[in-house]
Amino acid sequence: MSGDWGLTERGFRRPTYAELLDALEFKSRELFGSNANLTVRSPLGIFLRLYAWVLGLLFATLEDVYNSRFIDTAVGTSLFNLGRAIGLRLLAAQRAVGYLLIKGNDGELVPEGWLAATMAGTQYVIIRRGIISDGNVLLPAQAVLAGPGGNTPEDTIRHIVNPMEGITAVINPQSFRGGRNTETDAEFRARYYVSVDFAGGVNIDAIRAEILQNVEGVKSVIGFENYTDYWDYEQNLPPHSFEMVVYGGLDEDVATAIFRRKAAGIQTWGDTTIPVFSESGQLYDIKFGRPEPVNIWVNITNLITDPNTFPLDGREQITQGLINSIGGSVTGGLPIGSAVVYKRLPGIIFNSTSGVLDFDLQISGDGVVFGFDNIPIDKRQKAVTDEGSVNIS
Repeated sequence: MSGDWGLTERGFRRPTYAELLDALEFKSRELFGSNANLTVRSPLGIFLRLYAWVLGLLFATLEDVYNSRFIDTAVGTSLFNLGRAIGLRLLAAQRAVGYLLIKGNDGELVPEGWLAATMAGTQYVIIRRGIISDGNVLLPAQAVLAGPGGNTPEDTIRHIVNPMEGITAVINPQSFRGGRNTETDAEFRARYYVSVDFAGGVNIDAIRAEILQNVEGVKSVIGFENYTDYWDYEQNLPPHSFEMVVYGGLDEDVATAIFRRKAAGIQTWGDTTIPVFSESGQLYDIKFGRPEPVNIWVNITNLITDPNTFPLDGREQITQGLINSIGGSVTGGLPIGSAVVYKRLPGIIFNSTSGVLDFDLQISGDGVVFGFDNIPIDKRQKAVTDEGSVNIS
């Protein structure tokens, strides 16, 4: 058979059915003579065609085995095993997460497992107990079932599933997000490519990658480190410590990811402290930071649109486009510490919807003084905005 088949210096090449049959007929004429009957209806011709078909299946299997060694061509379990080699795990179907505002009598305990639901019947469960104070308590919750069906807008979870004396109402002040189906091959490859120094690493980049890639709901992460024997007053870090500043995700999940990656004997730092148990049963206080939100006001005036192409909800689409790009309560937007650049916003407005012809734009960092200048953001701050901060007229 041809030396161009199988494993070559250019990789693996699978022969076609026609090439296999041609090679088998050539060899048959060598063995049985040039006058051998190899027609479609002859016994030998039928056998050669069946054998070429079987060989085609075998070469296809060999090609799959060869491709399973490479991230670009591996699929399914073979692809996930390549990720495991660098510490990357397949994301299973995930539950939507968020917070429930529970109202009732002061001092009333809301236990873990307490349920609320939307009008459509999608249920959400409290994952950390709390005590009602000043008439309400805000507690983390997640959808009972994994998948995108648990994602729901704000003010849609209003029904109490298991009533308790002393609890009168429930509502979700923000959207529940993060619900998704099991990760696809394409999504897994995308995370593989953006992973940084993931295999066995315990440096800042490896810890950042662990949080960003494996914690639900995390949108942005930045790390600070002090490896000296002295207090770093500029970064406000004690000796031999690091701080991860994380936007998004549940506190417990973030702390667990940090503990999983941090080096032994190095202390964590930040204004949020979460206890984490080790495999040996020891309790460790893991600290990390949350970025200070800096609200951004956007004022769009003299909006001119094409009535034939501008949609009825065009203003809402512009508002959502700005929230997605700058950052909101559940959207990533700009990374932590990234300034709001004025000249980037007009393009976002034009691309948010069709039919926008012209407008005047000003932005503000305090809601009072509006202008055309960039808004600086500190390295431990995060720019955010919402519907109430975007004015369109």
